[in-house]
Amino acid sequence: MKKHGIHSRAMSKYVFLLPGLFFFAFAIAIPLLLGINIAFTDWNGITKDYNYVGFENFIRMFSDKRILAPVRNTLLFALFGTAGNNVISLGLALLVNQKTGKWSNAAKILFFIPVCFSAVLTAFLWGFIYREVLSQILSIKNLLGNRDWVIFAITIMGLWNTCGINMLIYLSGLKNIPSDLYEAAIVDGAGARQKFRHVTLPLLTPSFTVCITLTLTSWLREFAMTLSSTGGGPGGASRTISIYIFENLYRYNKAGYGQAISLVFVIALVLLGSAVSSFFRKREVEI
Repeated sequence: MKKHGIHSRAMSKYVFLLPGLFFFAFAIAIPLLLGINIAFTDWNGITKDYNYVGFENFIRMFSDKRILAPVRNTLLFALFGTAGNNVISLGLALLVNQKTGKWSNAAKILFFIPVCFSAVLTAFLWGFIYREVLSQILSIKNLLGNRDWVIFAITIMGLWNTCGINMLIYLSGLKNIPSDLYEAAIVDGAGARQKFRHVTLPLLTPSFTVCITLTLTSWLREFAMTLSSTGGGPGGASRTISIYIFENLYRYNKAGYGQAISLVFVIALVLLGSAVSSFFRKREVEI
């Protein structure tokens, strides 16, 4: 009886996993397998019939000159977004960490509020600001309609919308740094810059691992905000890889080709994210 009871309790643990496994299979695993299959076909996304074309879609992808601009735009988004997000988030965390009492909590709430806005709502709000507010107050034409500034303009929107999350992660990392280390640094004659460089930065490496990896992969996948604000325009100046995949799947009726691009893109994201995460984890300092 005792063994039977232990066995029943052990089985009950796995029962609670079933709903999660079901939704994972339904939302991720099965679509992924179906997508891999479609990547080797000429399916147009509408008809039921399609033919297997082997690696033709993948060969075509590496010779497609139209994909170069989306790749460039995606890399620019990743560069500006990742650098800007982590610099601003860390700065806000340091600022909030210096405050105490109700003002600190008020500042955290104020900086975190934009995170509550969806990407579509953020695009609508900032589209109004660029189109109506800046044009009337500063006589600046809509930056979303300028080929040279559209990526920078969308990056500002994204930073406003997402910096609050990383701010909390960095703030948590700052709170976990023992005050004894700062006191020892002061005794050794270290100034504010030296304390930041030799104490704060090394011990924030675990936070860098999380924030930089997530931010980089997120900006590489940039889609909703750009699609909502510019649709990839003007003239394809803000078209990303994700938007290019979307267009092939649903606008150009080239589902097989679009799936091939998305499959290669997913593999690249996994490899790059793993490499960045591994790079920072090797440099983490144990307290």
